[in-house]
Amino acid sequence: MGVYERWLVARGNVFLPSAATVAKLVERLRAEGWIVDPASADLGKLRFRGKREERAKATGGYAVKTVENTFGEDADAKIAASTEALPKAITAEWLADDAREEVRLVWPVDADDPPVKYPLSQRPDGAVRWALEVHRAPEYVYPVVPGIGALPTECRCSEDLSFEWDDEEVVAAFERSTGIFAECDECSRTFDPSKGSATIANPFDGSKDKVPGGGAYRFGLKVDCGEQYVAAAGLTFAPELVALVEKEFGRSFYEFGCVR
Repeated sequence: MGVYERWLVARGNVFLPSAATVAKLVERLRAEGWIVDPASADLGKLRFRGKREERAKATGGYAVKTVENTFGEDADAKIAASTEALPKAITAEWLADDAREEVRLVWPVDADDPPVKYPLSQRPDGAVRWALEVHRAPEYVYPVVPGIGALPTECRCSEDLSFEWDDEEVVAAFERSTGIFAECDECSRTFDPSKGSATIANPFDGSKDKVPGGGAYRFGLKVDCGEQYVAAAGLTFAPELVALVEKEFGRSFYEFGCVR
């Protein structure tokens, strides 16, 4: 089996909540049992294996931010520079720091009896491992993964707004992704991905849909299940989790997934 990933993003795609609003969402996720409370004994039930995951030992989560690449091909140094432990309390001030303009907040779960809720609608039998992530960026992030088609990225002035994070210049927070500028430098028009569509395929039954905005987002949730998941066409985010997010932001979200 390949690795399964699933995203939950706002309809309209342009949505970018404030740092204070994202901090409130994290509080709700913790209060309702989707992520571990670092002040509880539940933290001791989790294992943290991996160079990034080790940074989550104190609080249950870690952050990945985009940083300048001054490390060449040194993978360990890149991880050390771009990854930090989450504070016990995620505040608006911490999130709004310029160093975290592009950021992934990640809560990995690896336990014999997980102390938090499973984020998808169907849980596989036996031991499971996953990571729940919250993403935020000023420009659009676009996953480059199987089954998510390309989205038109041309401004009305004919300027192409797509870009790539150059590995030689930066260590990017978002892996296997390209970007789309939210505003055109040439004509100052803002870009709305939902004006175009992209084909997104269900990785389990092959069905395809034309989706306004495709996989573009500036804010979203992601679940990385690794190789442990239920390979079912009807697999979705847990409805309770979707309801929490939609209520918190007062808007609807849509979702898509891939196997890579």
